Amino acid sequence: MTTAKKTAEEHFAEEMRDAAEEFGKILRPYFRGMPDENLETLLLISMAVFLGADNVYQVLQVLGLPKTATYDRVRNISVYHWRKFLQSHLYSLAIPLLAERLSKSDATRSRDGLILAVDDTVIARIATELGYVWRWWSGQLKRVAKGQNVIALILVVGDIILPLDIRIVSKQGRGLRTKPEIYEEMLAAARARFATAGIDIAELRTTGDAAYFSEKIAAFCRGKFPAEAPSDPDTATSQSDPDPAGGAPETPGHESGDTDPALLPTITGIFRGKDNYVFEIDGKRQKAGQWRKDLKDSLAPGWGTDGQPVCRTGAFSEKFGDIILLFYIPKGRRAISHLITVGRPLRAGETLHAYSFHHRIEDFWKLLKDTLELGAMHLRGREGAHACVGIKIIAYLVVSMMRQNLKRLGRFRNVTISGLVGLCPKFVDVRQIFKELFPGIVPGSHTLDDALA
Repeated sequence: MTTAKKTAEEHFAEEMRDAAEEFGKILRPYFRGMPDENLETLLLISMAVFLGADNVYQVLQVLGLPKTATYDRVRNISVYHWRKFLQSHLYSLAIPLLAERLSKSDATRSRDGLILAVDDTVIARIATELGYVWRWWSGQLKRVAKGQNVIALILVVGDIILPLDIRIVSKQGRGLRTKPEIYEEMLAAARARFATAGIDIAELRTTGDAAYFSEKIAAFCRGKFPAEAPSDPDTATSQSDPDPAGGAPETPGHESGDTDPALLPTITGIFRGKDNYVFEIDGKRQKAGQWRKDLKDSLAPGWGTDGQPVCRTGAFSEKFGDIILLFYIPKGRRAISHLITVGRPLRAGETLHAYSFHHRIEDFWKLLKDTLELGAMHLRGREGAHACVGIKIIAYLVVSMMRQNLKRLGRFRNVTISGLVGLCPKFVDVRQIFKELFPGIVPGSHTLDDALA
């Protein structure tokens, strides 16, 4: 007797059920003390992207959930618990995958990238009752806009993007930090959490735009790590006292002059440079913009650059110390750009290859904002702001897990997250699946008449 082959619709429905069960188990330790119905409501709203629902109100309309109770269950999650989840617990999902990939060959690890990328995005907002709404520079709009600014540190492993640390930026309160300071705090936390799992952060590379590069970041990449970040993100309410001499913070055993720099556990940092940075090359000191013009004729295809014209040279900066500059012409463009490499030196081809993974964080923000409609959530106050981001992050993780599992099947091999959200639910009765998964939350009968009423 032969078993009937499952259809794509059946595979998708089965994977939805498995993902709901799996993430219910994952979320339980992170939101200890939360009633089961509150946790199920949180997971249900996060997975409601398969209903085409972008916010809580649309979920209420489609599934008939009680309005007041549902909003209360979401809003009653404290800022403390959201911060613990967004800044600490996401590592538990990334570390097993990273440990497995680090055991592979050098060629596989090179293809995976293994990049820690940092970047921020502005969620356009105009409502004054929402939390963390100020005026920020938006790279997408090319102007200052009113909204919420969110910074993320992600781990790129091949075609997998895993968020590690998500923070909503404030412009009020004590101990406000700049982007490089927040980035340094994220890297310090990543180093501590990876070390606990037996992973050396030096095995990875980190990338960022010029806005995230600073003297302290350069020192961090050279192995001069700051004091260990506290395990509880809410205990880090202010910056520790800076070094009186203005240098980077030092940890015991890494004092200047006591250790050979070549022996420090450095991590390679690759950052886009600015034209107003001043560098000294071969005794000549001038701005990077002028160096781009002077070295234009020195650009030539190099090893591993895939025919891309490059010029790699050592340089010195009074602010950043000894660095490596890579001048190159990005594919499809005519203007010369430059990258700054600190920490472990890389060849020109290795630098371009590593930085080519940096755009994945832009893909991450695009998925959250366009596919998962991050900006469509409007919950009031600080708790609401964290809930808006946290719910969409859970949705992203659920969909990403489903995509990776479904890719093992031939028919889903080329499916994207956008396709999974936009196409698959059109062929599957998702409402019925939710009724089966959350019988105590979703009413058994909810018709269009009920929704219109």
